[in-house]
Amino acid sequence: MEQNALQLYESIFKRKSTRKYQPESLSPDQLSSITAFAAEMKPLHPQIRTKIELAGAVDVKGMVSAKTPHYLLLYSEKKEGYLQNAGFLLQQADLFLSSLGLGSCWLGMAKTTAPAKDGLAYVIMLAFGKAQGNPHRESLSEFSRRPLSEIAKSADERLEAVRLAPSATNSQPWYFVCEGERIFVYRKKLGVLKAAMSATMNRIEMGIALCHLWLADKHRGQAFSFSADVPGDAPEVDGYRCIGSVN
Repeated sequence: MEQNALQLYESIFKRKSTRKYQPESLSPDQLSSITAFAAEMKPLHPQIRTKIELAGAVDVKGMVSAKTPHYLLLYSEKKEGYLQNAGFLLQQADLFLSSLGLGSCWLGMAKTTAPAKDGLAYVIMLAFGKAQGNPHRESLSEFSRRPLSEIAKSADERLEAVRLAPSATNSQPWYFVCEGERIFVYRKKLGVLKAAMSATMNRIEMGIALCHLWLADKHRGQAFSFSADVPGDAPEVDGYRCIGSVN
């Protein structure tokens, strides 16, 4: 996973969401390498049982294209932090696919024909395959993201990787307060109506952001430790809720 982590970090700065794919399937060898990688992905919360399933168009429904050849479906125990854990895990697959020159896209509204597997509930899926066109961005200027000053106080250089993390409608529901090597992590508070529509993705996206922060730590050669216990000394941030800290 060490070498893969370096490849994943590099993919942060060029990945993009792919919504149009070439219809042909990947080779068995390619699919085997993807499922092998998925089996070794690092969880945010190791105590939560999860399962990654490779699926085809016949296995999914909803807002999907019949021309999309492959999907990765994530199933999980419904324990505290399971949505963040799902985002943390599947973002590794997203970046790995990008490192292979393939396209991929998070599908928050799609469903599966198998809503449970081995006692685990379906959570989220990733579409992937050979992209129609370039699966990568040519430069950082192609990212439409808020500047670091809007997502962090006393920004740390590691947060540039987090700034580029994908989120639904580019909502970027995160905020960070940096104190030395310690980073307090915050999630945007949602109103009643928005929470009914976006609460699940809001939490998954925090896992995606934490995945990028973990990879930034790996790139710097330092350990990553996330605690979901909200520190008593966490500063108040208007409009956001502290969900833990990274040391």
